[in-house]
Amino acid sequence: MAAIKATQQNGSVHGVTNGEGRNLFDVCCPRCSSIVLKKCSANFTIKQQSLPVYAKKSELTNPTNEFPTDLLDQFWSVNDMYTFENVGFTHDVNSLRYLTCADCELGPIGFQDTNEGPPKVYYVALSRTTHKPSDSTESQ
Repeated sequence: MAAIKATQQNGSVHGVTNGEGRNLFDVCCPRCSSIVLKKCSANFTIKQQSLPVYAKKSELTNPTNEFPTDLLDQFWSVNDMYTFENVGFTHDVNSLRYLTCADCELGPIGFQDTNEGPPKVYYVALSRTTHKPSDSTESQ
C-alpha cells in the first residue's frame, strides 16, 4: 500500500482532492492503516482548530489534564457520522468530542464541536491521517 502525500500550494491542497474538493483516495489511520473514510465521501475544509497531540483514548476523556496541542487547519468534513468506516468518539471534553481510530484507538485524528450546527459536522485532520488508493485503483 502506497501512502499519498498532500501538497499545499497557494493556500489549497493538491494531490488528494478531486475537482469537487472531495477526497480522491481512502483516508486511513497512520498507525494501523484502517480505512477511516472511503474515497469521495468527505469534503476538504479549511478551519483552524487546536487538537491535543496523540494520546491514549482514556486520557482524552479527562478534561482536567492539560495536553500540548497542535494548531491544524486542513480537514476532511462530513455531516453524517455513518459516513465513517472505522471511527470512535470520546465523551464530550468541554464542547468537543474527539475522533479516534476505532481499530487501534490512535487519536485524536479529528473532532466534532457539539456547539456547532445544525447540521452536525465531523472533521478529520489531513495531517493526522494517510491517503491510499482504493484497492480497485491501486497499481500492483
